Amino acid sequence: MSAHSDDPAQPAPADDMLILFPREARPTAAAIMEVASDAPWLDHVGPELDDTDGGAIALQRAGLGFDLTGLAPGLPLPVPHPLSALELPSDFAPARIAAASLRLGPHIEAGRGNLAILREWFALAAALGEALGAAGIVWTPAGLALGPAMLARNLQAWAARGELPVTLLASFHPTLDGAVQSRGLAFFIGQEFRIEPQLVRGAGQVDALARLLFRHLVYAGPQSETGQLSTPDGHPLRIEAAAAGHAIRVWPG
Repeated sequence: MSAHSDDPAQPAPADDMLILFPREARPTAAAIMEVASDAPWLDHVGPELDDTDGGAIALQRAGLGFDLTGLAPGLPLPVPHPLSALELPSDFAPARIAAASLRLGPHIEAGRGNLAILREWFALAAALGEALGAAGIVWTPAGLALGPAMLARNLQAWAARGELPVTLLASFHPTLDGAVQSRGLAFFIGQEFRIEPQLVRGAGQVDALARLLFRHLVYAGPQSETGQLSTPDGHPLRIEAAAAGHAIRVWPG
């Protein structure tokens, strides 16, 4: 198994899940083997992988294969900017951070939006980060940097209640014209949504609405026709795909 494919027809592996380490403490494959060889959160560790950028190693959890790449002494992976940061350590400094990427293995890449796979993916990133003293993780589809405590708390709630952890998977941003735009939904359905200005009232209300829409659309899938949805307090919403099909616009119903 290789962390990179030599087949030009295959797309480059996506670096959706980054684990952030102090530059001087970026782990090697040998260090991963040492902390993970008897870890209860991992089925199997190894072998080391042939990665054109340097250190990489195969990992298996819950029967699923992952590739951890960007290890020392190879090149670190770039950390995308800008990021929405949630509960990162107080001494976090982007200039002193390097990233490794926890990629889905080739046999599960096609199921990357599957929620069962996603939960194991996040759980493995959290366990590796805790064992290796990581500063946090980045979920690049949503542009989110998450501190260890935030990550652990939301994963525990996900396991206990089975409710999709929007905090880990999405971010919501105001636009210049007063709307609110999602980031992270496209990972699941290939579309993002935009809450139109007429629905943007208070910060708490719009956040609750954005979370409701995110959960609904993850399960509903891509939108191509106009549909209806009601808020928990009974207000109707109109959901329609934009002309190009890449965005979903949400209006008062």
